[in-house]
Parts: sequence; C-alpha cells; structure tokens
Amino acid sequence: MAKPPLLFLSPIMPALGGNGLAMRAGATLEALAAGYEVHLLVLPLAAPPEPPADAVRRWCARILVHPVGRHVDPLFRLIEGVRDPDEQLAALLAYPRPALCRFATSASVREAMELARGPDYRVVHVLRLYLGPFAEPYLGRRECRMDLDDDEASTRRRIADLLRQDGQERMAAAEDSEAVRYQVMASALLPRFDRIYVASAADRDLIAARYPGADVAVLPNVIRPPGPVPAPAGEPFTFLFVGNFGYYPNEDAARHFCGRILPLLRERAGRPFGVHLVGAQPSLAVRMLAAEPEITVAGQVSEVGPAYRSAHAVVVPVRGGGGTRIKVLEAFAYRRPVVATAVGAEGLGVTAGRHLLTADGPADFAAACARLMTEPALARALADQGAAFAADRVPARLRL
Repeated sequence: MAKPPLLFLSPIMPALGGNGLAMRAGATLEALAAGYEVHLLVLPLAAPPEPPADAVRRWCARILVHPVGRHVDPLFRLIEGVRDPDEQLAALLAYPRPALCRFATSASVREAMELARGPDYRVVHVLRLYLGPFAEPYLGRRECRMDLDDDEASTRRRIADLLRQDGQERMAAAEDSEAVRYQVMASALLPRFDRIYVASAADRDLIAARYPGADVAVLPNVIRPPGPVPAPAGEPFTFLFVGNFGYYPNEDAARHFCGRILPLLRERAGRPFGVHLVGAQPSLAVRMLAAEPEITVAGQVSEVGPAYRSAHAVVVPVRGGGGTRIKVLEAFAYRRPVVATAVGAEGLGVTAGRHLLTADGPADFAAACARLMTEPALARALADQGAAFAADRVPARLRL
C-alpha cells in the first residue's frame, strides 16, 4: 500500500551530523519516512539552508524551501531601526510574539501553504514552537503534531539567569520577555495540536501538567554511530568542547571552563594538556580564549569526527539552556569519556559515575577532569558505558 502523505515543517535542513537541531530533524525525518511519504518544507529562520544530504533526498518525496527572510513583520523592522538602545529595548519588550516569529507574516504563511500544496496530507509534523504559525492553516483540518524539542519558555528564563550572572541586564530582560511570549504562544497553540513531542521525560511531565488532556510523548534525541573509533594517541591530553557558540549557553560554557576551571586544572593536572573548542559562530570573547597556551579555537568545521578522534575526553560545562544534550550522545558514540555539569547532562537519563562524571563547581569540575587524566581505567570504563548507552539511542529505534 502507498504510504500516507505527511508534511514536515522544519526550521533547518535535516542532517546526519553537525548542528544539534539539524541532527534531531534528520533523525525525525528518517523515522517519519518509514511510515509516510514525507514532503519536507524548510523554513530557514537563521541562514540559508545547507544542500540536503543524499539520505535526506531518499527519505523525502519533495524538498521545498520557503525563503522566509523576505517576509519580516513591519513592526519588527521599525524596532530594528530604532537607534536609541533604551527605546529599542522598550519596543522589543513590547513586541507581541517571539522574535523568531517575525518571519511568520500572513503573506509568508500563505506563501508557505501555497508552496506545499500537493497531496491531501494525512499528518502535519512541526519542529519547534516558533514555526507554529505556519501550521495554523492545518490545525483542526489535519492531524497536527508539534515537536517542541524543549520547553522554550523555561530555556529562555535560564538563559536570562546566565546573562544576569554575567552582568548583561539588558539582554537578560530581553530573554525574560521572550520567555513570556513563548509561554503565551504555547498556551494558545499547543492545546490545538493532536500530539506534542518533547525530548525528555522531565519536559513531558512539565508540559502534561501545564496542559491537562494533551497527548504528550517523549521523542528522545538519538545519535548515528560513527563506526569504530580508536583510542587517541600521543600527548598532550586533550579536552574537547563542541557547540554552536552563537547559542549563548555554549559561549558561557566555554568562557566558564577556560576562565574558572582551567586555572584549577593546571594545579591538579601534573602533566601537559590542551583544550580544543569547536563550533560555529565563535564570538570575539571565545576567539580571545586562544590567547591561553593550552587553548585552541577551531570555529566551525565541516566534519567533527577528526576533533573527537584526536580528543582524550569531552567536557560539557554548560550552566543553562534547555532540552537534552545531543553532543553528550555524540561524545558517547565516539567512545570518549565525558565530564559534564548537571545541566549539561540533564534529560538524557544517564547515571553519574557510570556513563559520565558530573560536577558543577569549578573546583569539582577540575577535579573530575584531572581524574580522567590520572585514572585511565576509569576513563576507559566511562567510555565503554557511554558507548553502550549511545548504541541504544539510534534513529532506527524512533517510532512516530
């Protein structure tokens, strides 16, 4: 029998690796293609999409791209043009929708619907709440599913807390305002969806309590195994941190590790070590970290495999944000031991001391890193257990 047609709305081109959101979109697409004829509509909010991989082409009946950037809410354009910083912030705080929804004008939504015109879709699957307005024409007319990935309002509040700790009160106020707007949008939209997906059991319980009667399910992050990965050879012992530095919690994590943890690690290490920072959009503050002799900043790379293969351990010193850390799973899949904060490991269902080491304060984090340098048996055991955990979280196991 022919597979029923499904429309998949994604803010990014699905991919097999690289960006965490693209990896989630890729794993979701693979799972959807097992039961549906998938028509993919990419609405690139941040940058032009990458070309689709061959696997993505195989999984899709059609791949469509709607250039949302040519549609911007005129009110938001006015706010962008305000020169006085205080007046601009006041106007931004009063803006009625999340900033990423500025592209979801009535004309843009109509164009997207016209572009996707085709079969009588059985299901419309939407990735991330901020694409909700593009699903509104289908709500109540088709089975509609929303993959939140995480609770956006909670994530924004935690980012605001980080910004305040760094003394960035203006940006913190903007994030708090975004949190309120996401909460309002979620309250208006989510009860209208037939099913809601989140990445962790904790977020499932939170969303289910907030919207009684909603069908909320866990769609966990998964990782594609990279194949056999040998142990790294040579010196110095290298710690790796991978993340998109355009996402503030990742920038904060890099600065926190290099500024507060690294000096303590120098005292404990007893041998040379290096720190390798890899990720897109490194700010000037992140690039300047390379002034320290142990630190290298690679920025964006076309393939992260070489960085993992040359690393002895992976650090995830993240202090805010939300969702689940797909980069922890990636480190597990590359058979590298991990040291993470509690926030950095949350949502995965891992056990501290078995799958990875967890530490929050700078001194404890430095001590955990030093243990991996001085206890090779511990490092191997963590790498083995992490790899086994990742092997159970593969795209083939997803069911939608």
